[in-house]
Amino acid sequence: MTSPQLDERFPVIPVRSLANEGGRKFVAHQADVIRRFQGGELTREEAQLEIEHFWAGALRRAVIDGDVENGSVMAGQSVGMVRSVQPVAEIIADLIEQAVLALVGQQRRMDADG
Repeated sequence: MTSPQLDERFPVIPVRSLANEGGRKFVAHQADVIRRFQGGELTREEAQLEIEHFWAGALRRAVIDGDVENGSVMAGQSVGMVRSVQPVAEIIADLIEQAVLALVGQQRRMDADG
């Protein structure tokens, strides 16, 4: 799902993420912040910051803390780069081979430059 934005006055950076409890809490948080803004409790800038901090915190919860249920778990950002499904060991072997070839090529260029 794309990051939900409840009010155009409070833009949200659109990212694709898994639908989970964290996303539902983000919608509820936005609604509460908008209600507080409309009630005069928050300035527009304060409301925007509260929304941004919540979503940034959700990303941290997923990526740093490993809380994939309450955090923002991004998905699909690089799906166009997937060419095949491979075991991890095969992927690592491919990466090592590519690194070796790149280093050999770099060394050859350096040797040719003298």
